[in-house]
Amino acid sequence: MGASLYEPINVFKPIGPDIGTVDGPFEYVTVAGVTLPLPFTTRMTAVRLSNGDLFLHSPIKFNEALASELRRMGTIRHLVSPNQFHYAHIGEWSKAFPDAIAWASPRVRQRARARHIDVTFTRDLDFDPPEEWRQDIDQTLFPGGYFKEFIFFHKKSKTLILTDTIMNIELDKMPELWRTATWLSGMYHPRGQIFFGMRLPLLLQQRKARAAFAKINSWRPERIVLSHGRCFESHGNEVVTRIFGGPAP
Repeated sequence: MGASLYEPINVFKPIGPDIGTVDGPFEYVTVAGVTLPLPFTTRMTAVRLSNGDLFLHSPIKFNEALASELRRMGTIRHLVSPNQFHYAHIGEWSKAFPDAIAWASPRVRQRARARHIDVTFTRDLDFDPPEEWRQDIDQTLFPGGYFKEFIFFHKKSKTLILTDTIMNIELDKMPELWRTATWLSGMYHPRGQIFFGMRLPLLLQQRKARAAFAKINSWRPERIVLSHGRCFESHGNEVVTRIFGGPAP
């Protein structure tokens, strides 16, 4: 079987109060300027804040019909790059919504310049949530060396919003050889695991890892949204305990 998408794409799919996901088209990994024949699915998370502004996490490729749908939900205000790999389409959304704030993750500016991606970031994410969404969303910086990323928690829906920290790939949506590689990594549904590129850095940054795990455990999420693979629609806290370990005694 070949790769398949999470249809329908470019459509807002509610998953809880004031939060939903939008599945996008395939993207491809590029290494040293070479595009690999590895199609992977993409997913954006949209949150409507208490003031009516929209928080778009890891924006997918811009689509006018999708933008019109989101406009009816609220004001598109925050375009969030959670890590240095999920930023490529923020420039497209910024052009369509020039009043929106483009939020930068660590090293994303350098990566965008190196790849000649047209995007201008106006604010930087910090360890603590900014005033703009503090009432609705908490956050923490998850260590992972080169692959570190910001993790978010939507309080009202008790949803943990991840990017690449956990992958839960459905093997029947992937082509061989990549299917076998994913199986060997353990990052497949229904198991789901920490992205393999983060595992060694986490071992080398145990103090930061423990602090991040404790913060995530304190949220006790009911569901987990992922950028790649199948989301965990229930029992989120059990998934967190299995993958990250339980709270400190």
